[in-house]
Order: sequence, then structure tokens, then C-alpha cells
Amino acid sequence: MDELLNYLIVILMTTGVIFGGKAVWDWKKNRTPRLDLKELEEERAQYLQENFDKAIADYNWLENAGYNLPDRELSKQIRQMQRTAKNLLNHLEKNPARIALAHKFIDYYQDRAVKIVKQYMELEETQLSTERVQELKSRMKKTLAALDAAYQDQFEHVLNDQIISADAELTVMEQQLDAEGITPKTIEVGAVDEQGNVRIDTDLLDQPIKSEPPRKFFPQGMQRRRRGEVSAFPEELPPFPEEDRPQIVQTKLIQSALSIFLGSFGAHKFYQGKTLQGVIYFLLSWTTLPMWISLVEGIRYLFMPVEDFYDQYVRKNKRK
Repeated sequence: MDELLNYLIVILMTTGVIFGGKAVWDWKKNRTPRLDLKELEEERAQYLQENFDKAIADYNWLENAGYNLPDRELSKQIRQMQRTAKNLLNHLEKNPARIALAHKFIDYYQDRAVKIVKQYMELEETQLSTERVQELKSRMKKTLAALDAAYQDQFEHVLNDQIISADAELTVMEQQLDAEGITPKTIEVGAVDEQGNVRIDTDLLDQPIKSEPPRKFFPQGMQRRRRGEVSAFPEELPPFPEEDRPQIVQTKLIQSALSIFLGSFGAHKFYQGKTLQGVIYFLLSWTTLPMWISLVEGIRYLFMPVEDFYDQYVRKNKRK
């Protein structure tokens, strides 16, 4: 009896292993594979962030180089490129999924622009004026001038799907209007009519003017020209975004107050990040010399134009 019971147990166990193994095999064969999307998204996000950070770093370097180059012709070319690059980077910031589409702009065009400008600056430092050096510098300028068209081409490539979508929607609308016998009116915006008035798009009159928030990572503006100096570039921008003026004025007032009331101890120098000067003021605080110097500095800060204060104290601190 015991032998029969053992025999039945072995048969049941064998049957269970066979059918259980077959069930597992069928499950593995027919199941839908599931990817680890969370890890994939994190890696993609890191990849996009690294590429965007590189693009911003190259942009900022070229921006500063454009202000500091003694060659005004090359400086103007760089600023022209920067306008297109800034618009593209603004768009990528708002649409990070499209950063991968701008890989040629980030990894090639803008990267090569930085290298060419660095090589140009190195040649300028040598002060060589041989025929070969002059020819090489001329070729560098021509290449940089052509890069603006390459930037625009990349921007259009990034917007390709949006352009196609808008074109398709416009085509459908035009066909619908044509089927209903409606012909769109052509309005030449900017044209002068018989009375000498300039025509404008009246549909835009009731729309509020939209302004973008101030940029946080792009150094904007140009150095303000000195009094009496004639600018070679009439299209120069203000030294800083107008939206930043309240913050700059606040910094100016704080720095002035620290200089007037706590200048003997070097408080305004510590606030500016000039630690060594602040320590010297503090060590000499037992004399009256730091007090009188800081008082004059505080009054100077208080009555200094905002543009000059930005150039001398805010911009320099950003570049450090």
C-alpha cells in the first residue's frame, strides 16, 4: 500500500513539473517585453541637458569674445551670428525634446566657431602682419560670416516638423476657402497708400504686445560707448536688459549704503567680492582713512549712472 502511494506521488509530481514548465515556457514566449523606460528617460534627459549646457557655454564664450575683440569687423560678424544662435537656444529651452535635432549646430558649427575665434585671437596676440597670416585671418572672417547662414539652416531644420504642419494646415484652409469661392485679400504691410499713410496689419492692433521674460543664462547687451565717442555700429543694444534695471539699481543702493555707513570696515568691498581690499579696510579701520575713502566711494556709487555702474561692477563680477 505504501509503495502504491509513493508511486502515485511521483506520478503527480512529474505531471506537475511537466505542465508547470510548459506554462512558464508559453508565458515567456507570448509575453509583451517591457522596457525600463524610467532609466531610459533619465539617460535621455541627462544627454539633452549636457548638450544644452555645452551650447550655452559656447554661446557665452562667443558673446564675451565679440565684446572684447579689437577687430570691429569680426566683432560685428560674431554679434550677427549670436542673434541667430540666441533665438535658436531660446527655442530649444522652451522645447527641450528638439535639442537632439540641433546636434550639428551644437557639436559642429558653434564648436568650430569657438575654435576659429580662439585661433584668430592667438594670431592677433603674435602681432604678425605677414602675407600668409593676413590671408589666414581673412579666410577665418569669411568662414565665420558664412556660419550665420549655417545657423539659420539648422534653426529651420529644428522647426521642420512645425513648418510642415503649418504648411499643411494652411493648404487645407486655402483649399476650403477656394471651394467656397473666397479669395484671401493681399495686404502689403508697410506699403504707402495714395494718402501717404503706411499700411499696417489691422488684425494686430487689438493684440497685446508680448514680451519674453529676462534671460538668466545669456549675457546680453553691449558696452556703452563713452561720452563723445562716435559708435561704428548704430544698431548697438543697451548694456543690459531693461527688465534687469530694478535689480541693478537695488545693487547700486546697497553697495552705496554699505560704503557710507560700514565702509570703514570694508563692508562694501566684501559685498563686491574684493576680499583682499575688504581685509585692508578692516585692518586700517582704527584710522580715519578708510572712513573718508569709503564715504567718497559711497557718494560716487549713489550718483553714478546705472549703465556705468553695471559696466564697472555688475558685468565684471559676472565674468569672474
